[in-house]
Amino acid sequence: MKKNLLFLTVVLMLALVVTGCGETGATEEPATEEPAGEVEVLTAEEAEFNERGHKAVIEITRENGQIVAVDYNEIYEEGGSKKEDTEYNENMEGVSGISFTDGVAALEAALIDAQDPGAVDVVSGATSSSEKFVKLANEALQ
Repeated sequence: MKKNLLFLTVVLMLALVVTGCGETGATEEPATEEPAGEVEVLTAEEAEFNERGHKAVIEITRENGQIVAVDYNEIYEEGGSKKEDTEYNENMEGVSGISFTDGVAALEAALIDAQDPGAVDVVSGATSSSEKFVKLANEALQ
């Protein structure tokens, strides 16, 4: 009797191991990714450097027709840019109450929110940059 019980226990354990390690019959389908939306990177820049050696540039990224990122800057003819120029930003903030980088960040965020350059308000203390920003944003989006 003990042999029969031992034999039956071994058979049941083998059956459990074999079925536990076997395939369940379910097939796993490969994951499908959502198709990437249409991404456009649009740019515009002033034709020439001004008398102070600056030129405004803008890059606007649209995804499925929506503006998702904006990068505006004014680059120097000799290299570098106003965003990188700590001294310029400190001086501008001292004179006008806002640094170039803070003014530009407000303009960039406003364009993303409004989705329309015409709806972007001038940033107090950064009037010239605001005007260039709106002009170039309109050009890039044409």
